[in-house]
Amino acid sequence: MTPNSTRPLSIAIVSREYPPFFGGGIGTYARWIVPALTNAGIRVHVITEAHDNTNARLEHDGLTTIHRVPMDTGRSGWTNAITMFSVHAGRTIAQLWNTNQIDIVEFAECEAAGSASLMMGEPKNRIPTIVQLHTPTEQLFALRSLPSPVLDPPLVAHILRERLALRLADEVLAPSQFIASWAHDHYHLAECPTVIPYATGALPPPPPPPKADQPMTVLYAGRIEPRKGVEALILAWSGVIARHPNARLLLAGGDTSGAPDGCSMRTYLLTLLDESARKSVQFLGRLTPDALANEYACAHISVIPSLWENFPNTCIESMSNARAVLVGDAGGMREMIATTNAGLTFKAGDEHDLCEKLCSLIDEGPQELAQRGQAARQRIEEMCNPVTIAHKRIEHFQSVIESCKQRTHPDPGAMLDVWKSFEQLAASGTSDLDMPTLDPGVRKWVECATHEQLSECPND
Repeated sequence: MTPNSTRPLSIAIVSREYPPFFGGGIGTYARWIVPALTNAGIRVHVITEAHDNTNARLEHDGLTTIHRVPMDTGRSGWTNAITMFSVHAGRTIAQLWNTNQIDIVEFAECEAAGSASLMMGEPKNRIPTIVQLHTPTEQLFALRSLPSPVLDPPLVAHILRERLALRLADEVLAPSQFIASWAHDHYHLAECPTVIPYATGALPPPPPPPKADQPMTVLYAGRIEPRKGVEALILAWSGVIARHPNARLLLAGGDTSGAPDGCSMRTYLLTLLDESARKSVQFLGRLTPDALANEYACAHISVIPSLWENFPNTCIESMSNARAVLVGDAGGMREMIATTNAGLTFKAGDEHDLCEKLCSLIDEGPQELAQRGQAARQRIEEMCNPVTIAHKRIEHFQSVIESCKQRTHPDPGAMLDVWKSFEQLAASGTSDLDMPTLDPGVRKWVECATHEQLSECPND
């Protein structure tokens, strides 16, 4: 099981998000994959950010060692700060590798945390490196999910660093075939990434079905932002409530300034509803895990209307709570449902199809929806089982380590392609990036010019 005869297999995972400081999908992924691996006897070094702005420090928890690195954006801004994190992470990895403490390292592609490490030392002596796909920054930009809508030189350079890391990695790993195929085509990778789903923790008992006298309830959980498809959901809901006047829609998640003119998304969405539909919609705000669990217990259907997703934790959570799911087809959620009875898919961004599929589920009634929820729970228990996933990951680690023994040099085409873009950026301040393309049905929601501009839109 181990490439080193003196100790067990030891890996490093670089993730800027790690408990207790995390708020997104990458942090949730790290939260569960680390204990899954350590429970299988693997030693894990986690290199993460000290979000509380304290000095660098080590924390030990059984087979897990956590290296917390301070990272203060200050005046330098986000792109410079994450570059510095990449440098600190690279130094830590180099020290661990040179002192024979680790056998392989894994970085997220987002934020290019592995770019510094991949350019250190001679290629044949470099630590075996895996890049784990979540959602690249350039795709977030295409979906208008970054703080700045401007593709300025620092952001271009950051995107190029992400591309460099993906092209130079020894292996790219993906949780869904959807993003594996997308990355293979978009980045011109030599091989399609290996697909291993995310792991979950031990699932708590599922909540019972909602009470028989409870109104049909649809739950959305996630940030209130355009990328999550909330505009299509709200427009679809007007059609749903016309056919099911007693139904209600609950939206659990923090508000954002993703509306036209940078305004409150929640305020903007309410303007899309007529008065009768508005009465059936409730924005719950950002909830604690316990409060969100209570909302799942009251819901008949969980809707994930995202315009583009990889392998979202919101879908894992919904299915784990034994709730029927309605999901967009642009992402790995189709694979999560697969051929089971867990739920339905709709054309991402198409509010009319969303309305029809949601009405179809409501028409089935509580008993049939409860059966779908049971199928959803069973699917996640099998697909994301931490013991099974840990076994697959260990086999993958060993395979990459063995293949790296034959490695001679990095992909020269990758180096040349990215270097040309850096040269162009340095010379003119711009670069002809081949940015991600979006389906027309999705693009209409992320192009601000297609929205009517609101004369007044408070940022509440």
